[in-house]
Amino acid sequence: MMNFTFLEVNNEELLEDVYAFRFKIVKEIQPDYLSKEDFTNAKEYDKYDPYSVHFVALDEEGKICATVRLIYRSPIGYPTESNAKFDNSMFCRNKLGEMSRIFVDKKYRNMKTTKIIIEAVKRYMYIKMMQEGIEYTYGYLEKSFLRLLKIYKMPYHPIGEMQKHKLLGWRFPCILYTQELGNENPELIQLWEDTCAV
Repeated sequence: MMNFTFLEVNNEELLEDVYAFRFKIVKEIQPDYLSKEDFTNAKEYDKYDPYSVHFVALDEEGKICATVRLIYRSPIGYPTESNAKFDNSMFCRNKLGEMSRIFVDKKYRNMKTTKIIIEAVKRYMYIKMMQEGIEYTYGYLEKSFLRLLKIYKMPYHPIGEMQKHKLLGWRFPCILYTQELGNENPELIQLWEDTCAV
């Protein structure tokens, strides 16, 4: 069994490694995206990264094997709002976030290791969302990934029709409610209570 280390990115060197890892993954799965954007330094990043907290999984060799970011309190909006059409008036801006750039290295893309990584993502994200008062989180998700996340008890709900992203293909604008995430995963509620008790 693989032993992963999960942590919040808290230094510039590791953040640069995150951008390089994202570039590698996007080059594999969406090369057209890279050709239409300016990523001359072989690092993939965008205008939302400064308003994000980033998490990584490191493999046994200390190399990044998965990433995810949580964008919140973004003064420039959110990627899902910029790329999809739906009614966003139902969401209070200061309780809103977006989870994105959920990337896993191809050698770990199997049901067993992906589950380990997603379970860790849930723990870190739930604690951060509770700490920051984030009640709902956007996702702009492919149909297959939406189905996979539901299997892993991350109950995203479509809030608009499936739409074609200009570079990344067909996706649903979705929302994840923090309270429902906890209800689906009672161990997260216990983790939060334990965190508050310390």
